[in-house]
Amino acid sequence: MDPITALGVATTAFNTIKKGFDVGRNAESMMSDVGRWMSAIENIKNPQNKKFKKIANVEQQALDEFGAKKKAQAMEIELKNYMIATFGMKAWDELLRIQGQIRKKRKMQLAYEKKQREEMINAIIIFIGIGCGGIGLIFAFTFYLM
Repeated sequence: MDPITALGVATTAFNTIKKGFDVGRNAESMMSDVGRWMSAIENIKNPQNKKFKKIANVEQQALDEFGAKKKAQAMEIELKNYMIATFGMKAWDELLRIQGQIRKKRKMQLAYEKKQREEMINAIIIFIGIGCGGIGLIFAFTFYLM
């Protein structure tokens, strides 16, 4: 997701969270909104989509991404203050620690899946190679006997 789209998602989720806090919604009931917001912020900070957008110039794209990052930082500070006010001083740090653990697990899972795919491809290549070699030997032996 590009940073501008992610900013739109983050802003929507943030406004939902803010309204929830304003009307006194239980903070635990808004955790899915916080999760959606954190995912969007992650996409702003570390965009996964490396394709170049067809923007008129590089300067405009740089300004868009810079603006998105600054707005994301402002939302992050405000949400941090809400979380601390609701759950206490260590709440934000604990949330970031949990988020880091999840990110680490996902990264390990992706690495494991990539390794599994590579091993499967290697096994298929070896199987095909052995099969072709076996067929070649059969043909060679057949022509030798003729």
